[in-house]
Amino acid sequence: MATSSSVEAEQKFDALESTPLPMLDAIDGVGRVGDPVSHTLEATYFDTSRLSLARHGITLRRRTGGHDAGWHLKLPLGPGKRTEIHAPLGSADTVPVELMDRVLAYTRAHAVLAVATLHTDRMSYALYGGQGERLADFVDDRVRAHVTVGDDRRLEWREWEVELAASDGTGDSLLATLTRQLSAAGATPSHRSSKLATALGGLGGELPMAGKADRKPGAAKGAGKKTAADAVLSYLQRQLAGLLLQDAHVRLGRDDSVHQMRAFTRRIRSVLHIYRPLFAPGPVNDLERGLKSLAETLGRYRDTEVLHERLRDALDELPENLVLGPLHDELDQRMMIRADTALAAIRTRLTSPGYFRLLDDLEAFIEAPPLTEKGRAPARKTTAKLVNKAVKRLRKRHDAAVSAAVGQSRDEALHRVRKSAKKLRFAAAAAESVHGKRAAKLGKAAHKVQSVLGTHQDSVLARRELLDLGSAPGTASAAFTYGVLHARESAVSDATERKYLKGSANTLKLRLKK
Repeated sequence: MATSSSVEAEQKFDALESTPLPMLDAIDGVGRVGDPVSHTLEATYFDTSRLSLARHGITLRRRTGGHDAGWHLKLPLGPGKRTEIHAPLGSADTVPVELMDRVLAYTRAHAVLAVATLHTDRMSYALYGGQGERLADFVDDRVRAHVTVGDDRRLEWREWEVELAASDGTGDSLLATLTRQLSAAGATPSHRSSKLATALGGLGGELPMAGKADRKPGAAKGAGKKTAADAVLSYLQRQLAGLLLQDAHVRLGRDDSVHQMRAFTRRIRSVLHIYRPLFAPGPVNDLERGLKSLAETLGRYRDTEVLHERLRDALDELPENLVLGPLHDELDQRMMIRADTALAAIRTRLTSPGYFRLLDDLEAFIEAPPLTEKGRAPARKTTAKLVNKAVKRLRKRHDAAVSAAVGQSRDEALHRVRKSAKKLRFAAAAAESVHGKRAAKLGKAAHKVQSVLGTHQDSVLARRELLDLGSAPGTASAAFTYGVLHARESAVSDATERKYLKGSANTLKLRLKK
């Protein structure tokens, strides 16, 4: 069954039945309003009995009527933006496999069933710019909903919606203008992400979006009343939301999604590790093991991706007379086989019972954390102590790296420094709601160390690969080219090591105030 996907940028508004339609042609930037087009839409929404999709801002529906009848899956992409995936109407009772595969991280082993049916009488108006270009669509919807999950109930409401014609960010200012002027006309910007969310009300309360902070860094208002666990759990909840979203993107084959999913996995694991005294050790140990294994599975593909790009660029930079043989093609073939194997392992992992158990355990841990006395302690002093302990660990590993013999021992020691810097960065991010700008500054400094030593580690891995390539049987004259690249990578390693040693002093002195 063929599917297609797109990104929608929209804003919904709550409107009373008595609210008059705004003067659309008077909105700034709108040159002309198209003739009204009416539609009668019927949509059946599917979810688990636990409303697993709705809780994460996801809608899965089968809609008839209008120009886009069929199955629709909408996944959050960011504030006001969602990825929409379409499939043909097909059967009314069976969700297309292509769509179900995208939401397995949310539904897991739970059955999906119809939870609500919505009837919408829609009046749609196309909005055009001064040059005749289509800017957006404004719709005036009157909705009748029948909810069949939980207590059977019926309700009605009216809402407006503006959807941009382009979702590449070029219309964001227009959407802001429309939001401002439609609000002035009597509508209220809706906090719900979908009609289903409105119909379900409190039943399908959405979790926070990944990356959405509880308060801006530096605010830290009321931080004294917050427990140490509160700050950490809030951060973990957002990172888990991000991990689940990237799971869907990995299944969609979206660029950079494996890297992003591994990053969320590592953030969760790092924060659990640094703040482990706040929780009972058994559950934390189990989660850390599961997250480490998942990160390794994702990492094999990501490391291949990074290594391939690095060696490809290095070959491109060499003069043609130094590239002895069809090395670009050989490299591409070698890395493609490795990437395909790693990607197959990811697909197997993401459909395994063990992976779904890990997600269940993470959600259960966040919703009902096994707190210790330290977890219930005031946030400021406790989080500062644990973050500063991570700084001390970074400093200790720095000293060990400086003392290590040049060569493999030094490389491995610097890699351990990088991993400590990464943990410190995420620990500081989790403490930003408590320590504000000071935590943000520490996290930024740790990120700088991580980035410099990340380049160093990439160079170490590239040298290992080049040594394997150059010493393989039958390499012949190509060994010369690999030797040239190896020498260049050695120079990069030396340069990044000097850069780290020169700039690390300030980071090692930073601390959070208790």
